[in-house]
Amino acid sequence: MLLEAGLAVESISVLKRAEEAEEVKAEPRALLLIAYSRALSKELAYLKSSNLETEYRKERTRRLNDIKSDEIEEIIQILNARKQVQDDVIQILIDKGTPVIPIILNSFLQDRYDKAYDHFGNILTQIGVKGLEELMSAIEAAETPTSVKVRLVRVLGAMGEAAAKERLEAVKKTIQDAGLEMEINVALYQIGDKEYGKVIEEGLQNSNLVARQAAARSVVMLDQPSTSKLINALKDEDDQVRRSVAIALQKHIDANAVDNLVEILTNDSGGSTKQSALNTLNHYAENKLADGLAPRLISLLIETEITDHTDRLRIAQLLNKPALIQQIEAADRADRYANLPHKLYEYYRNKEDNRLVKSELTSLLIKLEETSEE
Repeated sequence: MLLEAGLAVESISVLKRAEEAEEVKAEPRALLLIAYSRALSKELAYLKSSNLETEYRKERTRRLNDIKSDEIEEIIQILNARKQVQDDVIQILIDKGTPVIPIILNSFLQDRYDKAYDHFGNILTQIGVKGLEELMSAIEAAETPTSVKVRLVRVLGAMGEAAAKERLEAVKKTIQDAGLEMEINVALYQIGDKEYGKVIEEGLQNSNLVARQAAARSVVMLDQPSTSKLINALKDEDDQVRRSVAIALQKHIDANAVDNLVEILTNDSGGSTKQSALNTLNHYAENKLADGLAPRLISLLIETEITDHTDRLRIAQLLNKPALIQQIEAADRADRYANLPHKLYEYYRNKEDNRLVKSELTSLLIKLEETSEE
């Protein structure tokens, strides 16, 4: 369709004809509102040069004011399915405000439009305090599933509205689900009750998985948490916990985390977790907090059997970072028998068989050769 092809202005005349012709008008009206929004966000220079900006803004405002629930539903379906226009759709829903909330809540309750769930959280947060009563009522309702309550509590935390504090504390006294309780602790911390920081730290050792995930996701926002607890959490059985903590350790720096972060590079963690560990290790190396990391990684690469080539690739990519190259050069200067570039070359020539890893090693060896000639 023209709208998805980036031709918002051209699509308007076509959609107007559809609006007139079709008996059920929700879809063309929803698409027209998106088209006007898209034109204003992506083709503003053309609208100005054609003296159409004022007309388009007035028409967008009129259609936004007149939009009905079935048209909002159509817009949400588009958000769930079409990435090309999602920024404009999100802004429409934020601008419409509270009439959107019941439809989003119903989507959660009926488990519909799951691809838009993250966007729903942002939309509800941006609508802000005007939607507080509806969100709190849904959280307080006994029939609301725990999974939905968790999503809504996260929204309240992101909003940071002090008006929610008393009611959230009251809800907390009535629940027995440890995961939801931790989510409320996190929200209360975000609202401003900093005494919950210690509760979140302790949550890293909670026997309930959802509680640990909530705590791990939130420790990055704490003020000087116990880094020893974070380091221990890098060995959690859950990959999501490990990933969140690896990210948090970029902010809450502790050189003692290096061992556990290196272990993640080749254990059963997911790719995103391994990349987070790599990023944190590089951050530590850049800040002189991971002395000897490069020689250690080289030994890991050439002396152990790492069967997954993507693990070997990440190690090679980390070694290719400027801070790690400096460590390789420093190690060779400190010990003329170390000869790390030669060991890497021998590994490259005799052992490595993956094209991507060899390409990364080629880049690394060239850089090392260039710096040795300076």
